[in-house]
Amino acid sequence: MEFTTHAIRRCNQRAIPRALAELIVKTGDEYKCGQSRRIIIARSKNAHKELVKELQIIGIKIKYGWENTYVVVDGTGMVITAGHRTKRIKIRKY
Repeated sequence: MEFTTHAIRRCNQRAIPRALAELIVKTGDEYKCGQSRRIIIARSKNAHKELVKELQIIGIKIKYGWENTYVVVDGTGMVITAGHRTKRIKIRKY
């Protein structure tokens, strides 16, 4: 999976390991956010359980705040940015 330089910088600033961002893309729920971009977050119970299980398999200790981590991906699958969500995602119907 490819990360933009902006995404790498934001992951470092926000203490989000690259492995966590990749697992969120793999197991999370996708929401459209325009211009062929998607927000991916482990919002549902199943996605959250899967994320925790995968982190335990890899051996990464789960930290407070990671359950609200989101990743923005463009149409080609490149990670644009990552962060911690503080507000609920508004689901748009297209």
